[in-house]
Amino acid sequence: MEASESELSPPIDYVPGVRGHGVLAAGPDTDGSEALAVWCLSPTGRAGGAWVVRLDEIERHPEHLLGIMSMLQNRCLVDWDREGPSTVLDKIAEVLSGDRFTALRNGILTIPELLAEVDEHRSRYAAAVEQHRVHTKSKLAPLAWPSEMPSQQGLVGWAGRTGATAASPVVATALGVTAAVASTAQLWQDTEQARYRRTYLRPLGGPQPLPPQWLARLREAAGSPSTVSA
Repeated sequence: MEASESELSPPIDYVPGVRGHGVLAAGPDTDGSEALAVWCLSPTGRAGGAWVVRLDEIERHPEHLLGIMSMLQNRCLVDWDREGPSTVLDKIAEVLSGDRFTALRNGILTIPELLAEVDEHRSRYAAAVEQHRVHTKSKLAPLAWPSEMPSQQGLVGWAGRTGATAASPVVATALGVTAAVASTAQLWQDTEQARYRRTYLRPLGGPQPLPPQWLARLREAAGSPSTVSA
């Protein structure tokens, strides 16, 4: 049995005990000078603050960067791989305190692992439908996802196009990562909506804003208690 749209929870952006993500990117600014882009994202990838600072300005006024980097406190950095934000952190390591540097480096999330967790739960839910079909001997339609899981290469290409009109390469990089995080979070919320329409799948739990491991990492960064379910 499927539930009506009115029974379903709306998409969630505010998540108690979680601050969200940060994006760090280094690259050319509008005039070609090396710059640092810092983006603050909500738990589901909505941009809530953005700064671009040239590296030569950081050398002259490190306190300016410290103020910006304080906005990333209790957040997880996110990128396509760990190397990107780690390299940026190394560039500004002398400005950051040891504790802040370590917390940011240890809290890096990668988009491929986030995609993999969403895909893992889709497979789990599809298997639960099949198990229910066997036990009830009912004719059940397969779970229909509002959008299919993209390949990593496909998501990279799509996210890159979203930053194509950016004012500078470093901004384009930050915008691309932001778009990919928001898209991955939307894939999860689409997954939960489709799952929760099947009333026999509701014992798996109420709709969650993010997959459990992803959410646990954000809560760990925020210093909040976290219980991770399978």
